[in-house]
Amino acid sequence: MSKKINKAAWITSKGSPPVVGPAEIPIPGVGEVVIENKAVPLHPGDWKVLRGIIPIELKYPTVIGNYAAGIIHSVGAEVTRFKPGDRVLSVTCFSLLNDHRYGVHQRFVLSGEGMTSHIPDTLPFPEATSASQIYASMSAMVLHVGLDRPSKTPNLANKDQNVLIWGGGSSFGFFAVQIAVQAGYKVHTTASPSSKSTLLSLGASTVHDYASPTISSDLLALGPYKVIFSAQDTAADQLIIAQLLASQGGGSFISTMGPRPTSTPLPEGVSVEFVQYMDDYFVKENEEFKKWLFEEYIEKGLEEGTVSLGEVEDIGGLGSVGTGLDMLERGGGEGEEIGF
Repeated sequence: MSKKINKAAWITSKGSPPVVGPAEIPIPGVGEVVIENKAVPLHPGDWKVLRGIIPIELKYPTVIGNYAAGIIHSVGAEVTRFKPGDRVLSVTCFSLLNDHRYGVHQRFVLSGEGMTSHIPDTLPFPEATSASQIYASMSAMVLHVGLDRPSKTPNLANKDQNVLIWGGGSSFGFFAVQIAVQAGYKVHTTASPSSKSTLLSLGASTVHDYASPTISSDLLALGPYKVIFSAQDTAADQLIIAQLLASQGGGSFISTMGPRPTSTPLPEGVSVEFVQYMDDYFVKENEEFKKWLFEEYIEKGLEEGTVSLGEVEDIGGLGSVGTGLDMLERGGGEGEEIGF
């Protein structure tokens, strides 16, 4: 049997293109696992980290990326849920830990047991990569905007409460819509026309073309909203969302993009927030939530088919990381995946 070798897409300085080179196979510590990657997704946050737009003081040389799908290579002390050979997906939390061993753009990556889930033998690794985004969407919907958790028996009163998710066609929005629907709410969302049928199949009550000239009045007529959340937006979108919120008394809304500079000020009494969802999983009070999400919702949902997965596009191996990040920076498709 040939000896396994690690290779990584190294970044040597701010904004420099990834260069494939050798790397050591990590050694797992207490409560950690090493995953032999089979596929990893690329997200807009990756190129923003590379360019320094997301303010993380990277320790160069480094390897970035937060989401993995593959096979358990080795486990550390006190790991009880996994053994070598298990098929898994994982959130490695590189963006918080700032340690190249947790960067997923390599063949062997280090991760924690707590944010790792088993995946069915029947689920291809590329498809599994899309599920890695669930942790952020679930944190946003439940911990931050206060919706109920998804349930097979949701509160019947929720069906009379409107939830607006702007940007349902993004990977974040795709899962946010799904989560809110599974919690029993009446969900409205915006997306391009190409995403409409998919979002309706998830259970969205209405799907609106975000570019429609009547989008503001259309959404205003459906309110008021218990929650307004933005999964993907522009400065112009944020102004529309803010006007909707102002019409029902004001307040703040969360945007995954953060506050965008605009020449037109937001209405008085309305603000935009940015949240780093990964932080939530390192808070002691959220341990039960984390356990429920990774051990029950994701694992059982994938096994039973109650969690729908987004589409991915295979763009090649490690040598394609730079090309994929450039494509995302130019506004290309989110949810691209590289195989190993």
